Amino acid sequence: MTKIKGLLGSYTKNDGKGIYTFEIDTDLNKITSVETGYEVSASTYIQQSGDKLYGIKKSEHGAGIQSYQMGTQLTVINDLLESTDSGCHLWVSHDGKYLLEAVYGPGLVRLYALDEKGAVERLIDTHQQQGSGLNKERQDNAHTHYIQETHDGYAVAVDLGTDEVITFMFGEDGFKQVSVLNVEPGMGPRHLVFHENGKYAYLFTELSNEVVVLSYSDGKFDMLEKYSALPEDFTGHSQGAAVRMSHDQQFVYVSNRGHQSIAVFKVLGEGSALEYVEIVATQGDWPRDFNIDASDTYLVCAHERDGVLSLFERNKQTGRLTLLDDQARAPEAVCVQFVK
Repeated sequence: MTKIKGLLGSYTKNDGKGIYTFEIDTDLNKITSVETGYEVSASTYIQQSGDKLYGIKKSEHGAGIQSYQMGTQLTVINDLLESTDSGCHLWVSHDGKYLLEAVYGPGLVRLYALDEKGAVERLIDTHQQQGSGLNKERQDNAHTHYIQETHDGYAVAVDLGTDEVITFMFGEDGFKQVSVLNVEPGMGPRHLVFHENGKYAYLFTELSNEVVVLSYSDGKFDMLEKYSALPEDFTGHSQGAAVRMSHDQQFVYVSNRGHQSIAVFKVLGEGSALEYVEIVATQGDWPRDFNIDASDTYLVCAHERDGVLSLFERNKQTGRLTLLDDQARAPEAVCVQFVK
């Protein structure tokens, strides 16, 4: 029997616990275990780096990051809570020296130093994004939803409120903005994922539910193509959420909250265009995040509102998804990571 291990981050507004562990039994093709990995407030995003785990944390003393040593159980290394605003996305730099954080509410990014033991050592810099967008309800001010390091050492942030993709240099001197891509007004960009060739990225928009293919070179992005993630005849309310690529770089997946589905696209050529494959119901309410295991065989989707964990099998040739299991529950789960 083989078990694939994963981690979930969650809200803790109601029944959520913060960080969960889960296991997929590959003989039974089921999620057979969901346990509380570490009870911590509002750990809505978690990120593994080697044998360390970093998670968002909010408490009565402040908001920021908590670091953990991974093993048979999670052990706290330290935390650094120097803000009142908790983040929504984390990324550890390739060299393991820095941690990047996106903060949705006020629309800012934070840069932390990590020490050689994996502790969050200090807050180096905070960069406040400025502006607003077309949608007065959702884009009243900057709302930075995502940040990551590029393959060539820049940081790229995605701002839903200002319809921007912003590129920074970063290091001990903090952030220095170097480039901004303005997408179409009202798109509300949320997350992106890079093709491993570094030439293209796939941006998913929350407000327009579209996948936008971006070209990338030396810190600068350009829009190439866009594709709707919803059926043509759908007229209800839906919001784009997560975007992931299969590890073989052949397929892009995005989740739609409201339509309660995952849309699948095939990558064409080097990655400059996509082709629609299918849209599959996720069997839960509000599919906030999902992820694909290292073997490219399984996809796990977490639903924020009802806690359903849906397990799908991927067809590696066609990219299509087949539901295997939807019985496991993780209340308020909004981040899915597989243990590396």
